[in-house]
Amino acid sequence: MVNSVGFRLFVIMCVCFQQLYAQNNFMAIQNHIDKIMMNARILSDIVQAEMTKQGLPSGPGVPPSANVAYSSFVDEVEGRLRVLEDTTASLTKQMNRCPNAPAPPAPPTNVIAESATSDNVSSIIVRWDPPNPVPDNLQYKVYFAAVDETGYQPQGEVVFKICDATQTSASITDLSPRSNYQVRVGTVAGVVTEASSVPQVIETPDIIPSTPQNLRIEGTTPNAVTLRWDSPDIAGVVTSYVLYYREEGGSPQMTETVKPPNLFYTVNDLSEGTRYQFDVAARSNNGEGPRSVPVEVKTIDFNPPHPLDLNCTSLNKTAVLLTWRKPLVLPGDGIIRGFNINYTDSRYREFFLYKTPDASATEAVIENLEPATVYYFQASSRTRKTFGGGGAVVMCNTKADAPSQPRNVQIELSRLDPPQLTIKWIPPYHTYGPLDNYTLHWGVKNGALRKEKIEPYRLRWDSDYLDDATVHEFKLYAVNLEGFGEPAVVQFTTPKRETIVPPNVTVDRVKGPNNTTMLRVKWDPPNQPVEGYRILYRKFEWVYTGRWKLKELNDPNALSTEIVVDEPNYSHIVVVRGTAKRQNPNYPIMGGQMGGQMGGQMGGQRGGQMGGQMGGQMGGQMMNNQARMNQGQPMVAGMMNQAGTPLAGQMNMPMMSAGMNGNMGGNMGGNMPMSNNMGGGMSGGVKVGPGQGSNPFGGQMSMRMSGNQQQPPQGNQLQQPIKMNSMSQPLSQGKIPEPPGFNKGGFNQPFRA
Repeated sequence: MVNSVGFRLFVIMCVCFQQLYAQNNFMAIQNHIDKIMMNARILSDIVQAEMTKQGLPSGPGVPPSANVAYSSFVDEVEGRLRVLEDTTASLTKQMNRCPNAPAPPAPPTNVIAESATSDNVSSIIVRWDPPNPVPDNLQYKVYFAAVDETGYQPQGEVVFKICDATQTSASITDLSPRSNYQVRVGTVAGVVTEASSVPQVIETPDIIPSTPQNLRIEGTTPNAVTLRWDSPDIAGVVTSYVLYYREEGGSPQMTETVKPPNLFYTVNDLSEGTRYQFDVAARSNNGEGPRSVPVEVKTIDFNPPHPLDLNCTSLNKTAVLLTWRKPLVLPGDGIIRGFNINYTDSRYREFFLYKTPDASATEAVIENLEPATVYYFQASSRTRKTFGGGGAVVMCNTKADAPSQPRNVQIELSRLDPPQLTIKWIPPYHTYGPLDNYTLHWGVKNGALRKEKIEPYRLRWDSDYLDDATVHEFKLYAVNLEGFGEPAVVQFTTPKRETIVPPNVTVDRVKGPNNTTMLRVKWDPPNQPVEGYRILYRKFEWVYTGRWKLKELNDPNALSTEIVVDEPNYSHIVVVRGTAKRQNPNYPIMGGQMGGQMGGQMGGQRGGQMGGQMGGQMGGQMMNNQARMNQGQPMVAGMMNQAGTPLAGQMNMPMMSAGMNGNMGGNMGGNMPMSNNMGGGMSGGVKVGPGQGSNPFGGQMSMRMSGNQQQPPQGNQLQQPIKMNSMSQPLSQGKIPEPPGFNKGGFNQPFRA
């Protein structure tokens, strides 16, 4: 080490000696050399001492180390190396001060070296930019030498000189492929001075391999193909093999990469029963060689087995849960990609398909089904190209839902006096199982409602006798085991009619033939001619559920009649009305109001006006005048005891525009609450006043109640008490005696004959 340093210094001193260095320069140089040699010797002694401590033998010819004291071997070595580095740098600086020596030119910039290999021969192309500024007499020198992977240079550099300063590139040819070379470029101006670029190590590319040989098929399954091939004749160092394949019919090309030294590969995840084309190419670090001759092969067909133990459970009205077990597939048999569920309903109207995303599923929820419907399900397995046969068919019922609305609901006036309606419909589109019944909620609009059940096979309903000139609302429900569906809602306004009310109506309970109970009804002649009489009657109920019954008398001179009652233990309500003379007993000409109502229904407001005019012109004027005279007559009602005789006094009540199908009551010496649904649309008691209630005869009426006492309803069946100021006129005859069962402020028992 000391000898090599001394040799370099000797060369430098010889050059500087020619430049006539001053004596002090030589002394400075000598001092630096002494320091370098001293620290080098100390460093050598430290190394030898550490080797001795660790029991390592010294190299041959190495003198024994002196006694050197140090605390840390690593720290001491690093410190001595820093001293050597600083001293050497100072010496170098001192040596550059040769007097009158020309400065070297700047080295070239942006030196780039690129390599290439073609036909088993490699080359390196070096490019650079000139120094700035460009000196006079500029020349370039290109140095290159072969080195190993560690950078060791076994031989000296090869140099060639470029005298043309405008040439800034050079090509180094006839190099070995896949070899490392160190390249640098120097600049020269004059005879002695020179600068050089930083050396670069570059690797020349390998040769491009030739075609792999003898590609062949070694095995086939439904979803895999195994291939084998031989190495290329010209290979160099192959970094990988690339296996190319595609399905027959122009599908996208796919690749697999194989690392040497492997010369075989199994391509998996193929489609069963499908023809494929394969070829292979070899790659080096210089690129990919040509592909081999392609080979074709068809994978084996595979019919997947169906899922096992398919089971169905109804979740709700529109969804079911299907579960199954995966079928057994042996390795190499094929790959199941998923499962198909085919299903339809019991009418085979439509067929549906549900696909699981993959073959890991063992259950599926089938949604958007119809409620209360029988469905059939069948499961099968699918591959990428086909699906197998289905397993056993499983039947499953969705849970029931309430039916949909009855359809095509039509309403018509089937009788005019007293008014009666007929409603017709067809069954719901969705019944979701057999219907239990139809339920009709009906009554005066915005009033209490009655509820009637209709057999499921009936598609028609005839109403009770209704109020006239009243809007009635009907809500028809279809009902199955799940409950009520959505209702079909219709409304109808009954026409306005004129009435004839006979005075002094009385009702007696009498015994008839065969121990029957009869109601003997009597009245006085009305003050206008009639064709006969209509008597409406029904049993008295606090919450009315029955219907009015009608008895017609065609004798205009009749002043009494007898009615046999089926339930003698109940009180009864009786209403008597005279029948005006007319051309048609069911459709009388009743003046402008009746014509207006019918005309309004047929043609709107204009039609109503025309209908009213026509009705009035066709002969109803006299009857209208007579009706106006009768509107002020009082309504007469009687009360009977159990023996059938009237109680003391009579109850003369003014006519109310509300009628028999509403709730009746009055203030008979105090507030008398009475809640009795008497037909029409009332299902509970309401206050009777002008325009309320339900009177099948309309206008004025004479009414008697007769029968046994009944216990009034409890809870909310009894509604507001009826006060006298709710009537259109005050009482006009006498004081009504207070019968048994009356309390101040309330009526807690009905009339009893």
